[in-house]
Amino acid sequence: MSSRLHSNLRHFEQKIQVRKDSMESDSLTMLMNRFCERLDGIRFMIDLKENRRSEDEEDCQEHIEHLSEETDKLFRTLTDIKSALKHRQQKVEEMKTLTRLLDISCLQHLLDNVPPHLPKSVKSDPPPVKAFENEAETTAAKTTSSDDKENIPKKRGTSGGRRPAKEVYIPTLVYITVEEFKRVPKYMKGRMNYNQMNTAIDELNKAFSEKYRILGMKRITLNDQNRKRYEKYKEQESKDTKGEHFIVDTDIKEYTNFKLDSVGRSVLTILRHCGRTKEIRGGGLTRYACIEVY
Repeated sequence: MSSRLHSNLRHFEQKIQVRKDSMESDSLTMLMNRFCERLDGIRFMIDLKENRRSEDEEDCQEHIEHLSEETDKLFRTLTDIKSALKHRQQKVEEMKTLTRLLDISCLQHLLDNVPPHLPKSVKSDPPPVKAFENEAETTAAKTTSSDDKENIPKKRGTSGGRRPAKEVYIPTLVYITVEEFKRVPKYMKGRMNYNQMNTAIDELNKAFSEKYRILGMKRITLNDQNRKRYEKYKEQESKDTKGEHFIVDTDIKEYTNFKLDSVGRSVLTILRHCGRTKEIRGGGLTRYACIEVY
């Protein structure tokens, strides 16, 4: 029995020795592999430290630097876009706030209460009258004998042989604005309101229209009454009225319902104060000249 026990002990010792040898072998292999890996890493770091790069690596580095610059530009552009977008968003929010505060009924009230008198556009200068014949035709007509003139057919226009009527320039007083009327001193306007002021301007414009309609007509087409008026208008002109368009008290009385009482005189004073008219005196007349407003 003792011999058998010794046999088992030897067998067990042999197994332990085999396992021990195997374990030592595995540990050495692993240790060697680990040292090899570290040596490879050290060699790679030495290469990096000594800057041992091939031509391909240099090209790659140039590309990397170029890409880095482009990335920086894109980043700055993106930052600007974000800033602009934020600003636009703020504007949108402000517009939304204004839209909420906007009262549509107020706009409808303004539309329903538009002032009856609003400033109108004014022609700066009388339109030029076009010549009915050019210079060549005029020269040819002068050099043509009386016999040849009879053989030349008369030039007919689109109006059945009559020349088109000459356009007549009618000066017009521009309405006083609300702001201008508010700035007029109280002693000038008294109890006069804004609508009364512009209604008076309408009446004065009637006098300008009638007078310059007659002056724009040919004398041969005028009847006796208008011919007398035409001659009277020409007599009222002077060197001081050259280039001016004016009316006098008799024109106002004849063509309008405008009364030259204290209120009417106040209207004329306000027009002069606001730069719509100016007075030209002389020859016992007071002429109210229209001033163009641009």
